[in-house]
Amino acid sequence: MMQIVLHYLNKHNIRVRKWMPYNGRKPGEKVVYEAFFETEQVTIPVPIDKYSFYVCMHEIGHIVKGYRRLGYHMEYVAEQWAIAKCKKHGYYTKQIEQGAKYYVYCNLIEDVVFRCLHPEDVKQEVMDWIGCDVERIRKDALRVGKKLLKKRIAVPSYFTNKTPANVEAYKVIIRMSMQQLTY
Repeated sequence: MMQIVLHYLNKHNIRVRKWMPYNGRKPGEKVVYEAFFETEQVTIPVPIDKYSFYVCMHEIGHIVKGYRRLGYHMEYVAEQWAIAKCKKHGYYTKQIEQGAKYYVYCNLIEDVVFRCLHPEDVKQEVMDWIGCDVERIRKDALRVGKKLLKKRIAVPSYFTNKTPANVEAYKVIIRMSMQQLTY
């Protein structure tokens, strides 16, 4: 496994910023793997099983494919690349693909709720792969938006300055998305 990962890293001139321990997908242990586009570096797990190999391919896929627009589509492109490599090398499982679909769907709902992406603007190929339609996206995004507005809202980590003005801006974005979704 390691040889295959090193092959793709070398082939695409990608450097490993940090090899992270693989946590075996244990709940409660938060380990972040990521791709850094500007420096063409990745933080990836040491590949020890099919899932950790897939994670490596996913992060490498971000750099190789270079797609950086909407979050859901960026993740979809990386997932497609990673799954293709898993199939090529015999590490594909249905569980990996199901998890990938769920991950892309969560990013899609986030784009609808926080970035005002209209469900009708979602790429059909992504909806087909996930197995959803515009109405399901709309309903799920409304449900998530309502939950966020009911609760005391936790401001996402990318809001570095969590002032009351930023929290209000965050609420406004959610309300705007919800208005758009209730046509």
